[in-house]
Amino acid sequence: MRLKSSINLAVSVISTAVLVACGGGGGGSTPAPYPTPAPTPAPTPAPTPEPTPEPTPAPLTASLLSVTVDGSAYDVIQMSGVSASATPGGNALADLRTVYAYTPDGTVNGTGTYQGSSWPYVTTDRDISELVVDFVVAGGEVATFTKNSENQILIDNQPAYQYTGDASDTDASGNGVGGIWYLFKPDGSTLEPSTPEPTPEPTPEPTPEPTPEPTPEPTPEPTPEPTPEPSPGTYNVAGALGINGPFALDSDVNSPDIENISNNFTNRAQFLEADTTLLGWVGNDDDVDLYQVIAGSSQINLELTMVNHDGNPNNTTSNVDLDMFVVDSQENTDNVGGTYAKVENAYIPAGEGEIFYVIIDHYRVDNSVPSSYVLTQTPQFASTDEQKDASSRANADFDLEKILVAKRPAFSGFNLNQTENELTQEIGNVEGGLVDMTLNELSAMAGLGNDENYQSTLKESLPEVYEKGRYMKAISVLSERSPNLFVEPSWNRYIQVEPFTQDPSYNTYQWWNFDVVNIPEALDIIGQETKPVNVAVLDSGSPYLPDPAFGGSIFDTEWGWDMEDNDALADDIEFEQGSFSHGTHVGSTISMLNDGVDGNGMSARVTPIRVCYQNGCGPTYSAYLYLNGDNNDSGTSFAQRSGGQPLHSMNMSYGGSGGSATSASCVKLGELADKGVLIASSSGNGGVGSIGWPSACPKVYAVGATNGTDRRSSYSSTNEYVDFAAPGGEYSDWNSDGVDDLVYAYAYVDSYVQTSNNGNPLIGAQGTSMASPHGAGFLGLIKYYYEDIVKPFESNTSLPTSLTHIEVDKMLAANLLTNDVNKTSRPNDSVAKPGWDEDLGYGIIDLQKAINAIDSFNDGYFTSFNALPYYEGPTNVVLTAEDSYQSQFSIEPKGAAGAGFNDVTYTYPTELLEVNGNGLDFTVKKPDDYDFAGWVSTTILFDFPLVEGAQLPFDNYELLSVGVNVIFNVIGEAYEVNFPVLKARLLDPNGVPVQEVISSVTDGQGIFAFTGVEPGNYRMVIGSDINGDNSWGGPGEMSGSSANFEISDSSINDLVINLTPELEGIANSAPEITSSPFTDAYVNQLYFYGVNATDDDGDTLTYSMELTNKEDGSAADFVSIASNGRVQGTPREDDIGEYSVRIIVSDGTDAAIQSFDLTVNE
Repeated sequence: MRLKSSINLAVSVISTAVLVACGGGGGGSTPAPYPTPAPTPAPTPAPTPEPTPEPTPAPLTASLLSVTVDGSAYDVIQMSGVSASATPGGNALADLRTVYAYTPDGTVNGTGTYQGSSWPYVTTDRDISELVVDFVVAGGEVATFTKNSENQILIDNQPAYQYTGDASDTDASGNGVGGIWYLFKPDGSTLEPSTPEPTPEPTPEPTPEPTPEPTPEPTPEPTPEPTPEPSPGTYNVAGALGINGPFALDSDVNSPDIENISNNFTNRAQFLEADTTLLGWVGNDDDVDLYQVIAGSSQINLELTMVNHDGNPNNTTSNVDLDMFVVDSQENTDNVGGTYAKVENAYIPAGEGEIFYVIIDHYRVDNSVPSSYVLTQTPQFASTDEQKDASSRANADFDLEKILVAKRPAFSGFNLNQTENELTQEIGNVEGGLVDMTLNELSAMAGLGNDENYQSTLKESLPEVYEKGRYMKAISVLSERSPNLFVEPSWNRYIQVEPFTQDPSYNTYQWWNFDVVNIPEALDIIGQETKPVNVAVLDSGSPYLPDPAFGGSIFDTEWGWDMEDNDALADDIEFEQGSFSHGTHVGSTISMLNDGVDGNGMSARVTPIRVCYQNGCGPTYSAYLYLNGDNNDSGTSFAQRSGGQPLHSMNMSYGGSGGSATSASCVKLGELADKGVLIASSSGNGGVGSIGWPSACPKVYAVGATNGTDRRSSYSSTNEYVDFAAPGGEYSDWNSDGVDDLVYAYAYVDSYVQTSNNGNPLIGAQGTSMASPHGAGFLGLIKYYYEDIVKPFESNTSLPTSLTHIEVDKMLAANLLTNDVNKTSRPNDSVAKPGWDEDLGYGIIDLQKAINAIDSFNDGYFTSFNALPYYEGPTNVVLTAEDSYQSQFSIEPKGAAGAGFNDVTYTYPTELLEVNGNGLDFTVKKPDDYDFAGWVSTTILFDFPLVEGAQLPFDNYELLSVGVNVIFNVIGEAYEVNFPVLKARLLDPNGVPVQEVISSVTDGQGIFAFTGVEPGNYRMVIGSDINGDNSWGGPGEMSGSSANFEISDSSINDLVINLTPELEGIANSAPEITSSPFTDAYVNQLYFYGVNATDDDGDTLTYSMELTNKEDGSAADFVSIASNGRVQGTPREDDIGEYSVRIIVSDGTDAAIQSFDLTVNE
């Protein structure tokens, strides 16, 4: 969906060549005509690709780029051919890029000191003498290039860096960033501005560094060093301030002390680095904040926490409401966190280098309460299951005119509330389905506030984005009010089709996809004829009488249903004018007859359920109800129409990016799986890091796609939910036979494929849509072989009579169903990934191996599914700073695995981990010298080589490797953050402020100092006031504190305070003293002062007072303060003099202090 608005994105739109394929998650199928087969061909071995010659390394060069800076033209240095690697400053590219100097490095030590993710080090493993300097300096010397011991390239002894903000080799956008990053000139100097001319009047103190940008208003300076000597008997408390990073501050907060730069428009969006924690504020005229982010190879989950929110989503009167949107560079809404909850979730999709915008919108239909907020980013691999599920639910690829309503499993129909009654009336006498409902109708049912005259930046500038947020808000309200129902968005599901130009070679017959799965060998065992194996195919429909697929494959149309048109005829009508039927291709892959005509199939039968039309798949939930025997719109069911036939497996070659493990669809599919139906679904065509539904549902097998070299097809999605892989094809000819390595099945009757290909009705396509039917047919066949042919449970009654997902999961872990093709590296895939991995799951399915495994139950080698040989260990081990980045875990052998059957070896990256083993118990820790900031996810890989003489279930059996992922996050420092004003307070044991001083943080660093502190016990706290409410720390602010410490006989100068955003609770409003004191008292006359103080939060206030003789510093007590704030007392003659008075009013969190001088007169 392309949004039209008055706002234009101020970025270059990145055009990407997309390989269109077929499968869930945004892919499509690209069909190609199948070549005329030779008569009765012999199976062709899997093609062996020609070895790829080693690439010649790109030369290491230094060249020049012409740029204009501040109106002047310069030539600046660029470099190419450097190492593409992860560095302490981020991920460096080998491509031609402009290089920069980091001023804090200096020119003396030649050592890079930056740590972060935006400025990668420029490094090389080559000898620096290989550098080709492709420029000269007229009348001068060219810069000197060397490298240090860390391989970082030095230019005139200054370390060189790239900038991630430079998108191409023509960019030089990092000059002057933070006043510390500058371009290199050809002679090795930089574009750092020279020190300005001294002013005529002498400055009292020298300025340590020139400030690149003028300071808008003078702010209080931190206490200068050296700290003044304290008066006798008192001491100083001082130390350093820092900010944990990566961290960013919203550029337009509500503080008069901070220069505000608007980020309310996409062309002024504030850049946000990866993994950065953000502290922001919205309120008054600032009703929206926009941040630009650059995606990486993994999904990043976002969590937005609002401060002025009590956690009750129903309190719309006084709780702030912020919504979070993620849109791409074309202003398409990717996902939405739009509820009434305190925490909103969204995500940055995987997509290396792609630009997205995070929009924080202040939704003010119900109230206009302002608030601070904190935005955190967590990589998918480090996220909790709850975070992952919440992010998946935020997906915005849904139909604004429909919602899904379904009864939960425990639904009884009794004691329903008004909302539940209205929703059940909408679905009628069925278990659930899609309900047509406009956004206005949905909003009215949810009782959302009327927004007809509501004005906001988001609504006016990006109206379709706003509408998606309002839709999600209404869904959340209805779901909250309907505990007996599922109320969900109508997430879109897709199949996409694009014709392929026919291949000129028609005389090559290549069934590579059946060979790699060992289908011919397996069918030699169980027979070539069609079996009573029933596979439900939910797709675009089936062929009908004129189609060659109708006679050449088995589609049990009388058992299926058309859910789109709600009739008994499930024909695919969509592609009648074209050459390709997605449903026919998918179905005939499973059910093509092995009759010597056209091609081969998997000897199974297909029940077609039509749920897709015009590339989209709508009534999928109704299809699940039909198959499960629940009340649905058809008025019938699979069991009724088939006469009680068993359903062995089902296939779903569709998907989308919206979903949830606890959604109605996943729950219903789980019910089908628990009944014994084995369910396969295409994992998606989104590539690296993308996630698709329903394949991610807990009891669904997500099927990835492989190509002609038995490696992951480039489009196939990689994620933690992939279970196994099957041939999906790819437009490449790995064996050079003139035919692309695609998956070939039936085309449509009278298509160009037949008329131009000698009547051959087969057509090739690629996609996880093509891989999934291999998986569904495979699952159906092994279930049938176990339950109806071998029946090992007849001789061993402890075995289950049904092969369900529980048994299949254990067989996968025991390496009985797949081949782990990723266990070794090859020239076209240099990274080995033994064991389960995100590319291919447990490996490529192998039907012959699976039959051998089932036979091993029949011959007594395996006696229980609970005793299959494999090792079990934790998926993830998380190391935290609180536990000194150390943890323990164990791996456990199952079945025959262990001593006498196999050995145990393990490997791990020694630069990232230290691992010590004691038997099968292990301790893992981060090396003490590893201090690079950021997230780390790495693996300890366990291998289990079989011992000589071990008795095996069948030839060539081996145990599957196990990987334990170790995750940790090293907190760094924020170097580019400024807080001009911070308030530091020294507190006594009762929390009463003893002193307050103003401090600051510049470029992430600062100092503080208290002077003249009496001996005693104290604690120091410090905070910001970005929301302008004079709260100084607390929720929604930067806060830091020390532990309790004691001052006895010396000063303390080494406190270190790290400030972080504070999340818990609601921001506290400090008390305010509104009264003015009387400053004169008289001997023998009652002195009275009634302190008036207010607190906006209504907190209980406590009052205290300090009275000090100004002449000798002694404490006085002729007046005192009562619990209600009344100061009174009668001075005597010996009290004549001057006194300092401090009135302290505390609400338990913050305090107001009123100081004045009191004169006692005669």
